[in-house]
Amino acid sequence: MREVAVVGGGAAGFAAAITAARGGNVSVTVYERLQKPLKKLLATGNGRCNLTNLEASAAAYRGDPQFAEPALTRFSPTHTLRFFRSMGLCTKTEALGRVYPMSGQAASVRDVLLEEARRLSVHVCTDCAIETVRPENGGFVLNGVYRCDALVLAAGGAAAPQHGTDGGAFRLLEQLGLPVIRPFPALTALVCRKFPKNLKGVRCDCGVRLYDGERLMYETAGEVQFTEYGLSGIPVFSLSRYASGAANAAVALNCLPQLSAQTVAAFLCEAARKTPEKPAGLLAEGLVPQALGSYLLLQCGVRREEKIGALQKKRLLRFGETLQDARFAVEGPRGFDFAQVTAGGADCASFSPATMEAKRYPHLFVCGETLNVDGDCGGYNLQWAWSSGCAAGEAIAQWAKKEGAACCASGN
Repeated sequence: MREVAVVGGGAAGFAAAITAARGGNVSVTVYERLQKPLKKLLATGNGRCNLTNLEASAAAYRGDPQFAEPALTRFSPTHTLRFFRSMGLCTKTEALGRVYPMSGQAASVRDVLLEEARRLSVHVCTDCAIETVRPENGGFVLNGVYRCDALVLAAGGAAAPQHGTDGGAFRLLEQLGLPVIRPFPALTALVCRKFPKNLKGVRCDCGVRLYDGERLMYETAGEVQFTEYGLSGIPVFSLSRYASGAANAAVALNCLPQLSAQTVAAFLCEAARKTPEKPAGLLAEGLVPQALGSYLLLQCGVRREEKIGALQKKRLLRFGETLQDARFAVEGPRGFDFAQVTAGGADCASFSPATMEAKRYPHLFVCGETLNVDGDCGGYNLQWAWSSGCAAGEAIAQWAKKEGAACCASGN
C-alpha cells in the first residue's frame, strides 16, 4: 500500500485525498497546521459556501487559464455536483449560476467532506505545520520525519492567513527548487486616497472601470459598497488584482449605468426648467443615495441648497457627467489579511495540466490556490480547488492501481 501525504486540509486537499482514497491501495494522511481543517471553507459565500458556479470555464480565470482548462473541463461543475451528491449533499443554484448547499450553511459542506474522509480511513493530522520537504528514494520526507510515496501540496496561497493560508506552500516549493510567480492579493477591496468618510455604508449599483492613467485595465458592473477606507463589493473584488501592478490606478464609477449620457443630460435640463426652485441636493437624491449625491455635487462645486434653476447649464451638465464618471484615486488593494484569494503562485509551466504532477518530481502534485490560477468572484475559486484536487487525486489513484497490479504480477 502506498503512503500519500496531503499538505493542507482545505478544499483542494480534501478533494485530492478523497479521490485518491476512493481508488484504493493507498493510505492517505492530510496534514493541517490549524486545530481544525476546512476553516477557510466555512468563511466562503458569507458562511453559506458558494461551492461552485455552473458557468465555470477557463474564461473566468486569470494567471494561467490555459493550464487550468483541461482540469476544469474534465472535472467540471457537473462533476462537482455529482461528487457532493455522492456524499449526500444536496445543492441549489441561485442567480448567475452560483451553487450553494441546500442547507444554506457552509458547515454542511465541511461535514460531508470530513465524514467521507473518515469513511475512507483518511487520517487527518491537525496542529501539524509542515515546514520542510525533501525528496528521498523516489518519495518525500516531511519535517524530517513523515515519509510518503506521493505528495500533494494543497496548502493554499497567502490570502486570509487567519484561516491557515500563510504562504507556507510557496516556501516548500522553493525548497524543492520549483519556481513561484510573485503572489499578490486578489478578490479584495481597494484603498482609495483621501476617501470621504461620510460615504461609509453607501451601496450603489454602478458600472465600474479601472484605469491606469488613461489606459482602461478592466471593466465590470454590480453593487459597489463604500467603506471608511475606499471601495468594496463584488465588482471591486473582480478588478482588484489588476490594481496591484498599476502605477496610477483610479476607479471610475458610473452611478447611473442604465441611462445614456444624453438621457441624464436631458433629465437634468428638464428638471431645471420645470422645477427651478428645487434644491440641488433633492435633485441628486432622486438619482443616487443621499450621501453619494451630496459628495458628487460637492465635486462639481454645487451646494446642496442651491436652486437648480439658478445653476448655469454648464454646471448642471458637469454634475450629470460626474454621476456617470466619478473618479477615485486608488492607493492599492487591501492586503492578504483581507483578500479572498491569492494571485500568482507556483509556475504552472512546471506541472502537467492533466494531473497537476510536477514535471521535475514524479508523484509530487500541486493543486488549488497554490498554483498560479485565480478565478472571478462567485464560486469559481472553489471550483478550481475541486477540479485541480480531483485531477491530482485521480492521478494518484491510477498510479497506485498500476503499482498494485505490478506487485501482484511479480508475486510481491
